[in-house]
Amino acid sequence: MDNEKLPNAHPAFSSHFSAPIYEAPAAEFAPFGTDEGWDILHSVAQDRDQLPNNASVNDVLTLAGFPDAGGWDESPSGEEWYEDATLITASAFTLLRLTGQIDDAGLRQALEAVDILIDFFGDQPELQQQRSDLSSWTA
Repeated sequence: MDNEKLPNAHPAFSSHFSAPIYEAPAAEFAPFGTDEGWDILHSVAQDRDQLPNNASVNDVLTLAGFPDAGGWDESPSGEEWYEDATLITASAFTLLRLTGQIDDAGLRQALEAVDILIDFFGDQPELQQQRSDLSSWTA
């Protein structure tokens, strides 16, 4: 992971998500620091021409091979859903990084996923940064 660079970011992503964690491929709680986050970003970047216009987080999950991620009930907990939450978060940030946009449902799902990760891993600064930045995102 450390030897490869992250794919170029859309200008809208770079201007809003400017904290160092968004360029940190080895940080454990960064969006692209997990194996899943790294793999989703690179596989979708390689096949980005298959993303439809106005792609959604679900489109990214499907393209990355995880079409069933995020099927949690109305009150998911970190213990039950942290793996899916990792996939959702990585997919949301992949979509934002590559296209500079995110669908409303995907943004809500990403915020819920970050909350699940915070519930599971505790109050990590990188997760709080992601939550704050997603909460303040405007299309």
